[in-house]
Amino acid sequence: MKHNIFTFLFAATLVVLGFVFWQSEFLYYILAAVIVAYVALTVYGVFNIEANYFLSSIHKGKGSSVTLTFDDGPDPEQTPRILAALKEQEVKATFFVIGKKAEQHPELIRQMVDEGHIVANHSYSHHYLIGFFSRKRLRADLERCNAVIEQITGKVPHYFRPPFGVTNPRYADVLQDMGMLSIGWSLRSLDTQAKNKYALIERILVKIKKKDIILLHDDRAVTADAIDDIVAHCEQKKIAIETLDWVTKTSPYVS
Repeated sequence: MKHNIFTFLFAATLVVLGFVFWQSEFLYYILAAVIVAYVALTVYGVFNIEANYFLSSIHKGKGSSVTLTFDDGPDPEQTPRILAALKEQEVKATFFVIGKKAEQHPELIRQMVDEGHIVANHSYSHHYLIGFFSRKRLRADLERCNAVIEQITGKVPHYFRPPFGVTNPRYADVLQDMGMLSIGWSLRSLDTQAKNKYALIERILVKIKKKDIILLHDDRAVTADAIDDIVAHCEQKKIAIETLDWVTKTSPYVS
């Protein structure tokens, strides 16, 4: 991964600079600047899943279609509205569900699968400090979410999306050991910040393009309000909406 490459380059740069400028009065300033740059790059990699800095994630589809993905559900109020809108529009999507919420609302998970949607792993806890979990604790969290989904649907998810889009070397190791695929996005809707459906629709419609993996959340009323308009715009632009497995040519579940 890029992290390993940049870490090697960083170490090599420090050695070379130390050798070349070891007698210079500016040595410490030069080394400090390199260290700051490395730290800044690492922080950027942690909070930007699109950078593929620590692990390789899928951010775009293949072909000319787009796909809708929903995080942070299931929600007892908004998820049914979104499912109803998708069913009316005959559109399939992927739901990255939180395990503890799936336990509370198994009927919504079953409905997702029955209606042709993909159910994927978004961690069990969605803890705000999950990025600091040890490898052991992180794996246990992801495995618990998989177990909940399997108990409800009989299927073991192949797809995983890191909470908050945060990545680090521990995610890379755990996902590799579990044989799971990390899924990012190419179009972030920012529906968690949208004040109304018009602001959300405008952002998506201006930016949407073929191959996009669109990030939405099924615990937001504004998102449920916007589904029909998003689908209508895609139809107008002759952009097909397909499932994540279709646009990425991968399997949604562990066989």
